[in-house]
Amino acid sequence: MPDDDDSDISPQIIESLLAQPTVEQQSAFLRSANLLDAGGLLKLLDEAAYLAGSDPGKARRLADLGAEAAQIIHAPNVIPRATYIRAQTHAINAEYDAALDLIAAAREGYKALGQELDALRTNLGLIHVLQELGRYQEALDAGKVILDNLEAASQPEAAKASPERGLVAATAYQNTGRCYEQMGRYDEALAAYAAAEAIFLALDMSDRIGDISNNRGIVLLSLGRGREALAAFEAAASIFAEADLALFHAQTQINIGDAHLLLGNYTRGLEAFERARRLLAPLEALADKHVLLLDMADAYLALNLYAEALAAYREADGLLQAAGMTHDRARALWGMGSALIAQSQFEVAGQILAQAESLFSAADNTPLLSSVLLEQASLLAARGDRGAALTTARRALTLVSGDDWPVQQVYAHIRIADLLLPNTGNAQAHLREARKLSDRLALPHLRARLNQRLGHLHLLLNQDQEAQKVLQTAVDEIEQLRGILSQEMARTSFVRDKTAAYEDLVQLHLARGGEENTWQAFAVAERAKSRALVDLLTGVVDARAAIPTDPELAAQLQLKQAGLESVYNELLSGQGKAALSELYGRAVKLEQEISRLRLQVTAAAPAPAGQFDGPLTPEALQQQLPSDAILVTYYICGDEVLAFVGIRGKLKVARRLGLASSAQKLAQKLAMQWERFRAGPGFVARHMPQLEQSTQRVLAALYDELIAPLETIWAGSTGETASPPKLVVVPHGILHQVPFHALFDGKQYLIDRFEISYAPSLTVWALCQKRTAPPARKALVFGVADSLIPAAAAEAKAVAQHLDGVTVRTRETEATLAALQAEASGCSVLHLACHGLFRADNPMFSSLRLHDGWLMAVDAMQFELSGALVTLSACESGRSQVMAGDEIIGLTRAFLGAGASTLVVSLWLVQDETTMTLMGNWYEQLKRGTGRAAALRAAQLSLKAVHPHPYYWAPFVLVGQR
Repeated sequence: MPDDDDSDISPQIIESLLAQPTVEQQSAFLRSANLLDAGGLLKLLDEAAYLAGSDPGKARRLADLGAEAAQIIHAPNVIPRATYIRAQTHAINAEYDAALDLIAAAREGYKALGQELDALRTNLGLIHVLQELGRYQEALDAGKVILDNLEAASQPEAAKASPERGLVAATAYQNTGRCYEQMGRYDEALAAYAAAEAIFLALDMSDRIGDISNNRGIVLLSLGRGREALAAFEAAASIFAEADLALFHAQTQINIGDAHLLLGNYTRGLEAFERARRLLAPLEALADKHVLLLDMADAYLALNLYAEALAAYREADGLLQAAGMTHDRARALWGMGSALIAQSQFEVAGQILAQAESLFSAADNTPLLSSVLLEQASLLAARGDRGAALTTARRALTLVSGDDWPVQQVYAHIRIADLLLPNTGNAQAHLREARKLSDRLALPHLRARLNQRLGHLHLLLNQDQEAQKVLQTAVDEIEQLRGILSQEMARTSFVRDKTAAYEDLVQLHLARGGEENTWQAFAVAERAKSRALVDLLTGVVDARAAIPTDPELAAQLQLKQAGLESVYNELLSGQGKAALSELYGRAVKLEQEISRLRLQVTAAAPAPAGQFDGPLTPEALQQQLPSDAILVTYYICGDEVLAFVGIRGKLKVARRLGLASSAQKLAQKLAMQWERFRAGPGFVARHMPQLEQSTQRVLAALYDELIAPLETIWAGSTGETASPPKLVVVPHGILHQVPFHALFDGKQYLIDRFEISYAPSLTVWALCQKRTAPPARKALVFGVADSLIPAAAAEAKAVAQHLDGVTVRTRETEATLAALQAEASGCSVLHLACHGLFRADNPMFSSLRLHDGWLMAVDAMQFELSGALVTLSACESGRSQVMAGDEIIGLTRAFLGAGASTLVVSLWLVQDETTMTLMGNWYEQLKRGTGRAAALRAAQLSLKAVHPHPYYWAPFVLVGQR
């Protein structure tokens, strides 16, 4: 609802006036300023109208004051003006019902005064409010009333003769253009904006060109013309910033963020949203705050941060529904449905998408309706109904084929091709059409998705050269997009839905056969493993940038974290009044809110240096292979498990070891074996032989799939030596849950024959080997005992006996978060014996319990532990969620990211007393000069001799430096 007048009342007068506490004192002030008459009050309201663009709350108070003063001095010609400005401020604050009532009152007031043009002008506000409520035809009808009445002034030359009437006509064009845009009628929107711009230029109103530039940019964005849109938004932002119009400036920053997202500049997009948040924070502008929340949810979804996106969409949906903002609510439902599909919540996703379809259909918004149909097609395919999915996707394409909606057309062609493959003939036509359209758009993220499909198509057609070229381009584009992200969380999640290009390249190289192609395949597999973790370890991304500098954000984080720690305490004790399901629900909600706040904190983080550009060529990887150990790097292609085996600089590959789905079932069975120990010591003692046998059966099945086929590859390289051969295991996907050292061949466990260590990737392993301990020998040992783990303090003291320069913290006043944060940095050895809590829903919130609170994984990354040996003697401290891209998320990632060279962590719940024994033996071995992996093996074998069930001796694994 833009206004067209300026005012010469100083800001100081406004501030002093609003500071008056009573109506009488306000009237006295107005009188002293010569403003307590109709002319003075109208000037005051001109100022209020201007303030609506920079401080709508202040504008509302000024309009309220003007209306009251007009009543006092009996100035009826002032009241409609005040009423209309009040309507404008209510609309800005998403109070649309109140705005409609005030617009109607203002119109009647103007009519009573015989001010027909001003009465007609109220339709400008009416268009805006009706459009926000999704009542598009009524909004267009209101615009038509204006343009029909002002037909003579709706042309640029005629507008010069009657500037006031021309201004109303131009604004009517502008507002109806916005309505057309929300209906997906982009050509009509652009035509309306062009008509408005011509009149504004004829009237020499360059200040209004910022509005038009902003509006036009939104349409260009919808058409996929991101760079043109960004240029339009930046031009508008410059105008609004110079005019100190904070509200319009904030709106434009939101649009700038959207443009950057479309162009794949995700960090810049989040930066723009953060600028918008700060501009909006002091303003009474709920409508734009709701839109900002929605657009941030879109950003999280684009970055595959599904939990954060879903939480933001749900919050936005509630706010938008309450405000009646139909168009934006439909967008929220669409995004929510997409996030739910990504999380495999298919039933709820179907219900949500049906609501979005209904709203966009009612609005006759063809392009966005098509987009929702494509999501529904994706849902149908995920549920196994490819026929219905294909029908729905074709309907989506038909909807947008008649007009210039290239973005929706590209996505429709890609979706149809996905559903048609492996039928290459029909799919090829759709992918070619998608390529033709995408070449016009220059959208990197879209191009990367398309190149992956085209590469896969070439692969199916046995066109190896073309496939390699296109797939390599797709991988390069994906890594370029990821490389400009400054948020560690975002870099980690970004490749989540983009691994198919890597898998196809691996398959392509392996199908060619030969040692050179095996190395090429291995290099691609290595590029697909834990790349964001590599960036973290090499300093490309600084996790410490997540420390909040904004006091408001810091306070919110502190409050949310305190609430989360309270929930964790209840979960651990099991004595809270709330049901476990309710506690987990509260934990998830708080974790998501904290994650979103942390993303806001990192939005202002410095741009990354790109990404780790260390050697990933076959030649360089060959140099990284351990010279004294066998390297086994697993990789999952589709459902196939394969392994690359590196021995003395040579590399071999073992194909079709088993199925990932089979390994997952076995891992689940193994987890059930560990769960049996929760039944209590009496049950365990009575059934120990059966428990051991059933566990060995599962471990033997895993051995048969994952190790037995490799025995012939390394046969002869593990000859008789004084020490056992060394094995470095790099798992992939579900295999991160497998305790390889405990795999059973029917007679022996693998640990009986090998000294075993683990790593997330060869590159991470090599980086850990290069890390050196701090020159000062400084050890820090925490033992946080309670009734559930009474031996933790004794463990700490037993460990400390074997360390030099050690500080031990076991008392309630000593073993605290503050003490750990103050003393951990610079340690060469850090040992934490305490409770652990693995959070499967949000693994970076997996935590270690100290006496006064919880150390979360996300906070552990703030430590400076360069080159340290870190032991997390806690339950499930080594469990991680593994994202596509093989990014391990949890405490392991956190402490490696903090600088640890070696990390010893547990894969399941550990027994208190046997853990104390194991740790004491391990550190004793270390003191004797035994290597880290060899020392852990010796301690585990010693414990195995007394407690042969793997539950007791096998939970701990060594990651990193041996």
